[in-house]
Amino acid sequence: MEEKPRRILFIYTRNSTFINGDLEILSGRHIVTSLEVDNTTPLKQFFALIKEFFFLLTQINSHDVIYIWFADYHSFLPAIFARLARKKCYLVIGGYDTCRVKKYKYGSFVNPVRGFMTRISMKLATLNLCVSQYVERVVKAVAPGASTEVIYNGMRFEPATVNKPGGTPGVLCVALAASPQSFHIKGVDRFIALAAAMPHCNFTLVGADMDRIWFLTGKLPANLTILPKVEHSRLRKFYIQSNVYCQLSRRESFSLALAEAMNHGCIPVITRAGGMPEVTGGLGESVFALTGDSFKTSGENMALESAVEAVNRALSNTDRAAQAERIRTHFTFEKRAARLLELVK
Repeated sequence: MEEKPRRILFIYTRNSTFINGDLEILSGRHIVTSLEVDNTTPLKQFFALIKEFFFLLTQINSHDVIYIWFADYHSFLPAIFARLARKKCYLVIGGYDTCRVKKYKYGSFVNPVRGFMTRISMKLATLNLCVSQYVERVVKAVAPGASTEVIYNGMRFEPATVNKPGGTPGVLCVALAASPQSFHIKGVDRFIALAAAMPHCNFTLVGADMDRIWFLTGKLPANLTILPKVEHSRLRKFYIQSNVYCQLSRRESFSLALAEAMNHGCIPVITRAGGMPEVTGGLGESVFALTGDSFKTSGENMALESAVEAVNRALSNTDRAAQAERIRTHFTFEKRAARLLELVK
């Protein structure tokens, strides 16, 4: 017997590769209504939440399943309405919604009200879909009793070569840095310090908005190229041209760019932060995840020296096929699609 399509209310705050992927998966078999809750400014968010309330009040009974990306202000009302109407509610937990980094005012739990709404959303959800085991551990800690399952983000794979061009070795980092928060959370300061310490290599940073963060960078080394955010499809060129991919984040739930770079044969160098070790699976190199503002150049950890040594080891690593094989085995779009469709049937 053919499966009857479910009516799904899909709630999100802004488009991304992952969100669009889930929307495509669910729309392929079910009837999906999208509701975007604009949170780009506090005023827009206020009116968007009012709109969300009245939409739920009038439309909740027209849907079988509520599917929400991220726990935040926008997930609070849907989780309550779903519980009252006895509807299934799936909540994707992506990282920011599990963080509290007071120093940089980063994460939902920095704000007590926001943290309360996030925690209640997690507890009321039928199932919290965590993008990594790290995220799942945090959810269990901040929302005891919440139901969880790990469903890794999935990638589509275009034909990819793991062979690299000759010449000066290239080290790449992709990090959307448009504020002091993201500059530090994504470890951009660490990447700049690393480039300055390795003048024999070419370093490329993609995704930095220099108009907003120029005052944080200090003097930039001559071997570092900084580019603004580019279309996702254009990142492939940078992955192909680079030998090593660095992600020196202080917090990271998964890291799509890390997985994409490994798929193109880049040797990863990561901090042991969040879900990144789950992505690399022990391949490549990892350095101690310091939480300070910059790398230490002396002392017990000697983090900058450790990072330089890690990059040098990565540059001599020729097992590029193993990097791609790991990503293509564990993080496929098809695996995520199969599990999501099984949940909502």
